[in-house]
Parts: sequence; C-alpha cells; structure tokens
Amino acid sequence: MTGTEQDRAVGGPDRRTALQLAATVAVSGVLATGAGMPSSAAAVAEPSAPEGPPPVVPAEAGAEELAHYYRFWEIVQGRRLVKTHGYWSFDGPEIPFDPREVYRLVENPDTQQLAEGSAAREASERCDRAYTQMLRTLNRVFDGHPQELRQAERQMEALGKQARALMQVPSAPGSKTFLAPAFQLAEDD
Repeated sequence: MTGTEQDRAVGGPDRRTALQLAATVAVSGVLATGAGMPSSAAAVAEPSAPEGPPPVVPAEAGAEELAHYYRFWEIVQGRRLVKTHGYWSFDGPEIPFDPREVYRLVENPDTQQLAEGSAAREASERCDRAYTQMLRTLNRVFDGHPQELRQAERQMEALGKQARALMQVPSAPGSKTFLAPAFQLAEDD
C-alpha cells in the first residue's frame, strides 16, 4: 500500500478496516518472530475453547499484564480481552479509536537522510544510539550474562521515551508528518 493509499484509508470511511489490517499484519509479524504467546492462541481464538495457558506475563511489582500478542489482538477486535467463567474472550470494554491520535509519521525513516547538525538529525541519532545500546545489552544477556536483563529492560523503556520524543519532531519545517525511529545501528563512539 502506498503512502497515498494509506492516507486515504486512514482518513476515509474505511479507516477502521485499514487499521485492523495493519494490526493483523503486526500480529503476524510478532508470531513469526516468536514473540507473544501463540501456545495459548486457541484458548482466545474460540470463546468456547477450554482454558489454555493464561495470555499474561509478569509485570512490575508482581502484577500481570497481557502479552504483546494479545494487546495487538485487542486492537484488531476493538475490545479488551477478559476472562469470564474460565474462558478468555474479547467481550471487555470497547477500545475507542480516535483518528486524531494517530501519528502521521514519515515512511522508511533514515537518520542519514536528515540534514547533518539539525535538531531532527540529533534526535534521530539519540534514538539510534539508545536502540544500539539496548541491542548490545540484549546480546550480552543471551550470550551468558542473564543478570543484565533488568538493564536491558530499562534501556527498552528509555528507547520508548526517545522514540516518543522523536515522533514530536516535524519531518520538515511546516510538514504535517513527523519523524519516526529509523532503528539503525549507531556507529561505535
């Protein structure tokens, strides 16, 4: 789908369908990379299926939250996932959709294409450095240093903050689109 087609789909009467398609593609990608919890997908896909493993993961302070896979499916379904009488189903509160809250981001962001020395380039480079550092830490975690997992989690949170800050930067003066993380590896310092 081209950028023009996406704009029409998101801004037109079929915007919900376009967003559901995009969320479905995202869910498929999550599954393909092994993230999420596909082992319990059958328990959620069919409300009449017997209870499977819970679609939750541990969060801070001993609480639980939905795995990313199920958060994406909530968006696709337009409702929260709830457990009722031993079954998981999308019968919870409706998830509101407000197109004004959708970020209009540049397609195929590339840090190297931004003007050197510009505020936009510096913000994108900060995001790339945070991304690179997080990947290096995750590599160490899976390379025999599991005690560094909490540090990697903190770096993920920091990357999220960097990305949100970057998405507030206009892609060009007067533009209606904003920058997005390029997720490019930063050169060694």
